[in-house]
Amino acid sequence: MKIVLLIFFYLGCIVHARSQDAHYWTEQYGTKSILLSGSNIGSVEDLGAVYYNPARLSLNEDEIFLISGKVYQLSSYSFHNKTGNDRTSPRSQSNFGGAPSLLAGTYRIKGLKKHSFAYSFMSRRRMDLNLNESGSTYGNSFPSIPGNEYLSGDIGMQKKFNEEWLGLSWAYAFNDHFSVGISNFLSIRKQSASEMIQIQAYTEAEKLESYSNKNSYNFSHIGILWKIGLAWEHNAFSWGLTITTPTQSLQGIGSFSYYQHYTGALDDKAIYERNTQSDIEVQYQTPFAIATGIGLKTKFGTFHASTEYYSAIKKYTLMKSDEFTGQSSGTLYQTSLIDELNPVLNFGIGYNYVFNNAIQAYLSYSSDFSGSVTDINNSSVTISESYASTISSDINHLGGGIVLSFKRANLTLGTTLATTKYTVNRPFSFPEENGRGISSSDNQTDIRWNRWRFIVGISVPFLHDWTKKIKSKVLDK
Repeated sequence: MKIVLLIFFYLGCIVHARSQDAHYWTEQYGTKSILLSGSNIGSVEDLGAVYYNPARLSLNEDEIFLISGKVYQLSSYSFHNKTGNDRTSPRSQSNFGGAPSLLAGTYRIKGLKKHSFAYSFMSRRRMDLNLNESGSTYGNSFPSIPGNEYLSGDIGMQKKFNEEWLGLSWAYAFNDHFSVGISNFLSIRKQSASEMIQIQAYTEAEKLESYSNKNSYNFSHIGILWKIGLAWEHNAFSWGLTITTPTQSLQGIGSFSYYQHYTGALDDKAIYERNTQSDIEVQYQTPFAIATGIGLKTKFGTFHASTEYYSAIKKYTLMKSDEFTGQSSGTLYQTSLIDELNPVLNFGIGYNYVFNNAIQAYLSYSSDFSGSVTDINNSSVTISESYASTISSDINHLGGGIVLSFKRANLTLGTTLATTKYTVNRPFSFPEENGRGISSSDNQTDIRWNRWRFIVGISVPFLHDWTKKIKSKVLDK
């Protein structure tokens, strides 16, 4: 048996748990909006309105500048490996770091009293996963090879993307109850992924076998999209509607890299195949979305509820390489990065309780369903075809915290939890110390993933007076 058969998915489920490339509600923006888990599309009261509903900018007069950059997150996962009737002790891993943030501000233009304007910079999506695992064993891992073998292997899985949005927003109030608004965003996305497998075996016949394989891609894309909003409020009730357009491509470029090396020491069938291509045209697509939400003021606070529908995206080719011929085999290869997304309907609810003019408390829940048609167990960075979106697990979001209102600023303190649990199959695994084979169809892994976020946000209404003074001095000159 060739050692090439030891190509396996080991801990692919961790990639599955931690990434977010097929979700839409994973990030929230604006300090109060984060605490409400994005359930305030029809009732947003902070500068998260540039994202959730730009029409609300004309109905909110207080906010002039907002920083929600002090958001930290603790991501952790634990997993149980199951083989037959046996279950291993749980293993866990965690990491702590900064989370995507929002910087936004509003401004007015003289003579346009009913018009509101805003700028924004936000991290729309971000993930940086770099997983490396290794193992070794001694035994008869390959029945077709006489005697025992020293066997060792390494596997590396990397997936990284970063998407930043730069926006300008406009809103117009027809009266004190109804307004419209538009946010225009420039989207800048960079994404890369790779798989690396390296395996060595040394037999009692003093023969060394080695196999290595690496497949990777990366691309960058610049596009433009719009959010169009309507907002209406009267007495204790508020309502909002937003439409998000698909992203229109402005520029996209990518590359593929592939190599496969096999010594062939046991059967004299060595393999050497290597190819790298760059400057490949990229077409990246995002879905059409429509959302609506309400806010209802009660005696003690405000109830919020929202829902958003994302359309499906039919299977398409994001980028494709030119054909190339393997140096040792003469086989004709072509690499394609494809994508396909199912429709998604998310919803969220929240409530903020008003203790007094200085203290408010928030509690919320929202869904975060995946649009992916596949997952890491069924799709990898292969030489023929791979999916750009590979995360099919659904995530639940919980949020809570308080807002303290002071004379010169508002301080937000809170936390959110994103969590999911599921079971994935591991059809191939590294040889285990108890002597089980390299392949077992009943291998499974139970996963629980949690992401805690801790928010320290500040909004500064007093900057409104400061900017007025600056404008007056400029106009006087």
